[in-house]
Amino acid sequence: MYSRATSKARSTSPQRHLLVTALSLAAGSLLLAGCLGGGGGSSSSKPGNRAQLTLTNGEVIGLATEDVLAWHGIPYAQPPVDELRWRAPLPPQDWSGTLDARERGPECVQAETTTQWQRTSNMVGDEDCLTVDIYRPNRGDFQDEALPVYVWIHGGSNNFGTAKQYDGSALAKHSDVIVVVVQYRLGPLGWFFHPDVQTAGADPLSDSGNFGTLDTIRALEWVQANIADFGGDPDNVTITGESAGAHNVLNLMVSPEASGLFHRAMSQSGSMNTRSPSSARTSTNSHIEWLIRLLEDRKTPDSPITADQARQMREDMEAAGTLGEYLRAAEGRDLYQAVFNYSSLSAYGAIEDGTVIPTGGWIPSFTSGDFNNVPLILGANEYEQKSFMPLYGAAVKGALPDVPSPPDKTWLDLLDVAFEGNQTLDDVLPTQKDKDTYEITGYHGGRAWRAKYVDQLARLISEHQPATYAYDFRWGTQSGPLPFNFIYGAGHAADISFFFGAGEGLFELPFTEQNEPGRVALQEAMMNYLADFARDGDPNGTYSEAQPEWANWTPASGQDKVIIFDATNAETDISMSAEELTLAEVNAAWVAALTAADLTPQEIATLPGIFGQSANYSTP
Repeated sequence: MYSRATSKARSTSPQRHLLVTALSLAAGSLLLAGCLGGGGGSSSSKPGNRAQLTLTNGEVIGLATEDVLAWHGIPYAQPPVDELRWRAPLPPQDWSGTLDARERGPECVQAETTTQWQRTSNMVGDEDCLTVDIYRPNRGDFQDEALPVYVWIHGGSNNFGTAKQYDGSALAKHSDVIVVVVQYRLGPLGWFFHPDVQTAGADPLSDSGNFGTLDTIRALEWVQANIADFGGDPDNVTITGESAGAHNVLNLMVSPEASGLFHRAMSQSGSMNTRSPSSARTSTNSHIEWLIRLLEDRKTPDSPITADQARQMREDMEAAGTLGEYLRAAEGRDLYQAVFNYSSLSAYGAIEDGTVIPTGGWIPSFTSGDFNNVPLILGANEYEQKSFMPLYGAAVKGALPDVPSPPDKTWLDLLDVAFEGNQTLDDVLPTQKDKDTYEITGYHGGRAWRAKYVDQLARLISEHQPATYAYDFRWGTQSGPLPFNFIYGAGHAADISFFFGAGEGLFELPFTEQNEPGRVALQEAMMNYLADFARDGDPNGTYSEAQPEWANWTPASGQDKVIIFDATNAETDISMSAEELTLAEVNAAWVAALTAADLTPQEIATLPGIFGQSANYSTP
């Protein structure tokens, strides 16, 4: 598939060769926490240990604990720098000596994001970031095995996120699988569509603008060529992602370039629209103009240029044929800094270029059956939007001054309530109407998410793939501690900790000693379903034989089609549901609930507009 001539040799970053301890691997986690494995273990610092392998490109040494072997920062592609920036990724070149994979590799370039999902003005990361982290159970003769392979594509609106957030140790150990965590180019380095950085048709993949998408495809090609060396089965690969990672999973399902590279898929809270080439070109033009303003304003900080002047400079360089050189000379972090300084970081949906992503995006492919047809799990969280609602407090207050009612409070103050405790819930939402407004918006916003990205897609895909399964994750609302259960509950990304068996929950807030029995049982149950699904495309099997049957999606009215994941403090609460959601029905119920709560017509129109879903999956 990738036949271009190799180019620049892989640079060897000094920080990739520092030794770290197993305890330091969890440092900097945004969503998941927990050390690499159990207590004792084999010596990870001595050569010749079980984690030292010979791969196609050279020798690599990883970490060995009592339970798990792990390798971090293994390159699956050449660094996309210099002339390889905005080019389809090339296979990695051989390295000399032994690659030290006992440390976390650098994240891809991005704006630093806190554990509360707030952006800072600090730009972090490296363009040399196309690496995978790998986890597997630690036992002898593992290279003779053929374990299922679980490939994780992280979320983050396709503009932030890193392998550092995720520890696959518990999942690898519990489910007896190989876990592969993929990093890929983000933001304007991952999705960038302009003729001045394209090849005029010489390389249609590079001309697609879908560099982050192509990175995930290249990672899957690397898995096909190398995973047997880790004891994995290249003929049994499951791709999974959450949020933007799930968007990328769905992109892989419709991409002809990903054909044959995976055998099962799971989309957790999939979201974001794909974009037409014209829409992508418009947004790329804006990125370029923000970069021009950043670089020019540094030269003359006392007389910053205007947006019109930046547009004229872009057009002049386009006419002179110098824009491509200008863009490649810019620092990768400046491409991000420019967006941060002059606009806001939005989600980066894949581009419908017609080669990597079909024209029209997902829906034509899923409707016709012309897609990479594999068993699929689609899922969402009950209160998806609650993870975002405090962050949108200023925007809501600007549009609706009486939401919430105290003039000096916004939903952003709920971060203080949840994390610092300097304010109480009643300080921020003092009236029942304030609380009802927040709850109604969070609930129906979550139901709209599920209606669009689970139920509607399941209806289409199940026509061609009977092994289509759906889940609705609800833990955190009945078992989460106060005030977490109201502010966030089963919010966006809450399910990740359960499928991974992590020691911390959403925002590191909800796991308590009181709810431990039920939530640990739910974690084990969800990992059991996933272990069976990764083996044969059916979540019912040896691992989950004592659990409720997870029936596949059916279009038949009144029949079970969605499994509900929840738990009390003491035990799991798992059941099948026949409920089927449509976006029209959710929106009608939303308006009715807001009306009954005595909101104004402006409030009733605005809140679903901010936290709802459009019916379209493609941006024109």
